[in-house]
Amino acid sequence: MNFKNKILIILVSSFLLLIFALAISYNNIESNSSVIKYLEKDQIKLNYYANKLNYDIKKNQTAILQLLVLEKDFTKEISNQSFEEISTCVRNLENFLKKKKVKLEGFSETLETIKKRTFAYKAVQNSLIEAIKSKDKLDIEDALIGFNNITINFSEDTQRLIDISNEALYTQVLQLKANNNQSATTIILSFIISILLISFTAFKFSTLHSRIRKQLARAEAAEQEQKSLQKQLIKYNEDLEKVIAKKTKEIKEKIYTNFLSGLPNRNKLLEDISTYNYNMIALLNIDKFQSFNDVYGEEVGNVAIKLTAEFLKEEIKGEHFLMYHVGGDEFAIIVRETNAITKEDFTNFLYSILRNYQRQEFAYEDKKFNFIMSAGLAFSGRKKMLAYADMALKDAKKRNKQLSVFNEDKELERNHQDDIECHSKLVTAIQNDKIVSFFQPIVPIQNDTLPTKYESLVRIIGEDGSVTPPFKFIDVAKANRIYYKITAAVINNTLSTISKYKVPCSINVSLTDIENERTMQLFFNILDTYEYNELLTVELLETEDFVNYQTVYDFCVKVRSYGIKVALDDFGSGYSNFSHILNLPVDYIKIDANLISNIDRDQNSKIMVETIVELAHKLHIHTIAEFVSSKEILDIIKELGVDYAQGFYMGKPEPIENHIEGGGRSLRL
Repeated sequence: MNFKNKILIILVSSFLLLIFALAISYNNIESNSSVIKYLEKDQIKLNYYANKLNYDIKKNQTAILQLLVLEKDFTKEISNQSFEEISTCVRNLENFLKKKKVKLEGFSETLETIKKRTFAYKAVQNSLIEAIKSKDKLDIEDALIGFNNITINFSEDTQRLIDISNEALYTQVLQLKANNNQSATTIILSFIISILLISFTAFKFSTLHSRIRKQLARAEAAEQEQKSLQKQLIKYNEDLEKVIAKKTKEIKEKIYTNFLSGLPNRNKLLEDISTYNYNMIALLNIDKFQSFNDVYGEEVGNVAIKLTAEFLKEEIKGEHFLMYHVGGDEFAIIVRETNAITKEDFTNFLYSILRNYQRQEFAYEDKKFNFIMSAGLAFSGRKKMLAYADMALKDAKKRNKQLSVFNEDKELERNHQDDIECHSKLVTAIQNDKIVSFFQPIVPIQNDTLPTKYESLVRIIGEDGSVTPPFKFIDVAKANRIYYKITAAVINNTLSTISKYKVPCSINVSLTDIENERTMQLFFNILDTYEYNELLTVELLETEDFVNYQTVYDFCVKVRSYGIKVALDDFGSGYSNFSHILNLPVDYIKIDANLISNIDRDQNSKIMVETIVELAHKLHIHTIAEFVSSKEILDIIKELGVDYAQGFYMGKPEPIENHIEGGGRSLRL
């Protein structure tokens, strides 16, 4: 219950108490008024009648005694008159009692006795009168004694009436006094209690006032504090808005800006493509940058990206050009729709950038390096122009061109669609274990005692049983970064074949495989527990791409420590091949197909092969001739001293079971 309700209850209680006291006082006043009224009227009248009766009796007695003393005649008329006065008083008293319904204890009984005594009194009085008339002294004495006795009794009864009346009067007076005392006490107590309650209320009001004053003071202090806090909050909000604006700007920069180059990123490019009208777009990509990044590390690679971005900023200026760092080592240039720049102008401009970039020498700390960049251009397909430029870039990479333009005949788009379908086919084949190995025999042609070797060549088996050769999916696998899964499948297929048939086999390992940590970890984990390592040969592919000899050299040394042979593939296709056999520990060299395929028609090819064979033999390296497609070629290479022959004439790539069940080798001599 709150303070307000308590105060209200106290005030109501005080009011009710005062009302109660006034009600009691009013009731007592009414009672006193009734008593006073009774005293004023009824009691006085009652006393009057009682005293009148007593007076009339005494008067009558006196009159009789006077007549007796004076010896006068006391006639019957005088007696009746005197008795009539007494009777009248008695009747008055009786009527008073009936009319007022007065209830006085013993009064009615006494009055009844007086009524009866009235008749006796009259009879005695008449006897006295008769005795007086007879003048008989004795009768007079007897009559006087009887009259005196009844008069005394009459007087006593009358006095009793008076006493009863006086007693009633006294009782009424006492009641009046009691009522007055009660009223006084009630009023005094009521006023005392009311004063106490009112004082208590006043005290509470004072306390409440003090409390309210303190609360007001606190409220004022709180209001001041609130105003101060509001000011602080407003300042905080202003600061927060500034921080939010700053963070929003930072987030927007992060969303739309490449963190390395500071150039707009792919998100910004996609937004601008939907905002601006443009009619030309070019995608530029650094060739073989991943290899550079793997060799020199991510830190140097990031520096190279920054330097490339700075170079492009200097080269690409003008209000019509917008440049973006799409991601990694890829950049984009769009030309907003304008008549000032033609397609030919833009193409020549890009050729100029690519040439200048190729000539640019970048330096970082003690390192100097040069890069080559490829570009893809698109001039049509508003909604697909970016995708068309990407197709053109892939085409440039695939055909080893610096720049490729997307043609409106949609050939690149069809090729891109083919790549998408090929990727889907690859994923399905990997999931369903449809990556298999076909084996092509490598036949010894100088020493028949040597066993036939088999090169493991990857194929995809379609759901309809069709066979897809590697040239149709290898580039797609590399582009989609699932090439390592194909390598893993070939390794497992080849080692499984060696274990089952105990025949020497070779697998192709590219620089991409060597630089892929996951592939190498899988390869050497298997070799750690494999028991036929001496039957395995590793053929190194992409020898023209060898930059860091140390990485390749370490790989060769490690695999040879397992008892595995090493072969150099496509030897003779470039001058760098000759340095490979001098710097790398190899056991075989596979002479390039371009030298073997026309050796029966080209004397220079024959001389080159002869030179390679002599050099190899001096270095104790065995030679293998690829692409042996006829008996004429076989005879020539055999004459030149080539150790092994491989080609369709010796045997086609087929499941290993076809070769084993066919007699062990497919040599045609």
